[in-house]
Amino acid sequence: MALICSKSTISASVASGRSFQTIVPLSAGARSLLFGLASWTRPPARTKHQVARATGPSPAVPPQYVVGGDGDPEMATFQNHQQSAPRPSAAAEARTVLDQGKHGVLCTLSSAADTAGFPASSVVEFACDGTGRPFFATSSLSAHTADMLKDGRVSLTVKSPSFQGMDCGRLTLQGTVAPVLEADKRRLREVYLKKYPSAFYVDFPDFQWFRMDKIAAVRFNGGFGRAPRDSKAMIKHYVGLSVDTVCMIDLDRLGINCSGQTFKLRLPFPQPVEDRKAIKDAIVEMTKKARSTAATNARTPGGTL
Repeated sequence: MALICSKSTISASVASGRSFQTIVPLSAGARSLLFGLASWTRPPARTKHQVARATGPSPAVPPQYVVGGDGDPEMATFQNHQQSAPRPSAAAEARTVLDQGKHGVLCTLSSAADTAGFPASSVVEFACDGTGRPFFATSSLSAHTADMLKDGRVSLTVKSPSFQGMDCGRLTLQGTVAPVLEADKRRLREVYLKKYPSAFYVDFPDFQWFRMDKIAAVRFNGGFGRAPRDSKAMIKHYVGLSVDTVCMIDLDRLGINCSGQTFKLRLPFPQPVEDRKAIKDAIVEMTKKARSTAATNARTPGGTL
């Protein structure tokens, strides 16, 4: 049924072809409404692949995610400190993760008939030689041994010893492995057993030594830093940020990586440290200074040193 509007007439035609006409007196408001309906144009139909676009303004980035955007002087001091806090280079961090890591995910190209060419992963213990190249011993009973003998292309992924989640460091090496030469086996065996004293199985006749003789690519993700337990006073003294809880996950020669429930930060040492004693001395020095400042502030109303 079609609706046709005139000044004061509504005419309806029915599918049967018959028509009737009824004279209805319309008010000015009704006429205005009907003329509006008659002149209204239906928008083009949206295809099934079209998605309605929002017409409102794009959401703004909350100010707390903008450096210095929240206007908090303590947070601004913290951000400035973190930007200039000494950190080891990415290469140094990557070497540390590789040197300290004990287990890695070794990915080979499967040589099995039903999965030929597919990536095949296995967890291995490894050590590094004097040039930083990882090596390991695998049994001939392991599938990845046959894989490496057929195709030496592999990847080795190592996570930091303190790994707890995706905010922690991890490293992936891509390259080729080859059986270790007879002349190098004795030296590498000593290095390996120093790292894994109980790895007596490497002397079994079915075990074979492999080394990554060529490293084609290195992908290092440092994650986020984390900090020393019960070090709220140190964070306040050296970084300028008041925190409720903080803990240490790892450290390096330049400082400590710290983490709280909702933040990550870097706590640098007063000077670079090169051995265990220097690390202990630096932390003791920092702790004493932080405690002294906290005690002074406690005795000084409204005072912050």
